Amino acid sequence: MSEYDIWKIFSYFRSTPIDDLMRSIYESPQNKSHKVKAGDTLYSIAKAYGVSVEELKRVNGLKSNTISAGQSLNIPSKSSETIFSPNTASSDGGIQMYREISDEEIARENARNKLVKMVKNPDYTIKKGDTASSIAEKFGVSAKALLVMNSLNEKSLKIGQTIKIPETRTAKNVKNINDVAAATGLSIEYLCALEKLEEKHNRIYTDKNGVRTIGIGHVLTGRELNEYSGKTLSNTEIYTMLAQDLIDREQNIRALVGDTAYKKMPQQVKDAVMDFVFNRGETMFEKRQGLTDALKKGDYKSAISKMDIDYSVMKFASPAKLKEYLNKFKDKRMFVVEKDGKTLRKYLSGLNKRRLFEISHASGIYNEKIPQEILNSAQKIYNRGLYFMGIEARNGSIPQTSYNNVKAEYNTQVNEWYNGKLKIKN
Repeated sequence: MSEYDIWKIFSYFRSTPIDDLMRSIYESPQNKSHKVKAGDTLYSIAKAYGVSVEELKRVNGLKSNTISAGQSLNIPSKSSETIFSPNTASSDGGIQMYREISDEEIARENARNKLVKMVKNPDYTIKKGDTASSIAEKFGVSAKALLVMNSLNEKSLKIGQTIKIPETRTAKNVKNINDVAAATGLSIEYLCALEKLEEKHNRIYTDKNGVRTIGIGHVLTGRELNEYSGKTLSNTEIYTMLAQDLIDREQNIRALVGDTAYKKMPQQVKDAVMDFVFNRGETMFEKRQGLTDALKKGDYKSAISKMDIDYSVMKFASPAKLKEYLNKFKDKRMFVVEKDGKTLRKYLSGLNKRRLFEISHASGIYNEKIPQEILNSAQKIYNRGLYFMGIEARNGSIPQTSYNNVKAEYNTQVNEWYNGKLKIKN
């Protein structure tokens, strides 16, 4: 006897009405459909039928999570993504390795549609002279996301080859930091911290690393240097620019870890990963394979522990130019020269502080019961920060008269972030 027959017999003897949603699962075992009722969400429907939200959207050609009462949805017989797995506790202090996507998160995704214009792009056939960057610029998407989507690298592009183009997402109607939060899906807590970390500048400025920027950490291209020269940006322009920067980075992160894995990240982890990419760039994130692999698996304890990159990369035209730069510094222990002789790793205490902020923020998922593995990683980063801070003082990057104050501020901030769980050196 089939499951369908058993259900008919059960229904015949049952006098209490059966929930419409659960009964409809069995009414058409081959070609299921569901009529949306008031209160339904894609999440609740997908969970009832044992399929993923993404699969449900795909078979119905939905571009957003918005549905309407009375709408008829086709239900896939199988789901290529099983996201509604049993709730299995892990050793991460009760945090699951994988988690369900909540109705609240879906509602937040729907709200983004008012602040982000999404355009589905057609496939593109590569022409002579095309590069990933030129194609990406043509459609207003990320070159990194384009290559990852098509499992390609820059050298494997061939004339006549047809490739898929990521969806173009453009920030719109953004007026303040609350709109940035709604447009990006990031927390207002994190965005306020980001604004403080990067500082807000309405005119072009040069940061402490010599990088020309504007707004909230927006690195200027050659074209933008001319465009914004002598111009004062309004707050609306700054927040729109920030939203667009974060949307672009989100596209890259999604491409590198997978759309489903990105959506499953808890809010604090998503914020911290975004900050890591915003501060260190997609290339550094991609090269930190242990971090990206852990995020793909939903192993957040391991991922958070691996957010420890505390150096920037500097490239020079020749080994001679690199050596000329190094000679400016008395203590060279904060530098590592790569094998090519033209690439330099520069370790900075400021990057240790930024990593400690990110790890602390991401560890919010543990409700102050931070796993020892993460605390061990944070302790090493803290110690390295003090070490490089001393070298920076000897090199004059930090004035000797300010060193004690800078160190005291560092210790106070770290102690606050980790609630006294790290060993602070006075």
